[in-house]
Amino acid sequence: MATAVPKNVSPLIRAGRWSLLLAGLVYGRVHHNTLKKREEHARQGEIDRVTQAAIDELAEKKIRADQSMVDLAYAAGIDPTKARIKQIENEAQNFKKTDSSSKHH
Repeated sequence: MATAVPKNVSPLIRAGRWSLLLAGLVYGRVHHNTLKKREEHARQGEIDRVTQAAIDELAEKKIRADQSMVDLAYAAGIDPTKARIKQIENEAQNFKKTDSSSKHH
């Protein structure tokens, strides 16, 4: 078997091949950057949506926990409104104590 001798390719065809190769590389780079920006924007929107959903879920859990405590207080025969007022007064007194003790040091 004889090997085929390569033919000389026209310089115009060679230049055209190299030009198309470089144009393809430039196009690929530009297209990649466009898709990257679009995906980053979509990803940020997804992060915001998931974060807001988590915040909403925590708020709902807090509301359910507070309602559960109120129900438990009624079941124990305690008025939760009066108990909450007393708790706030105690917290205020404790704050005044810690605030005044921190000023003396």
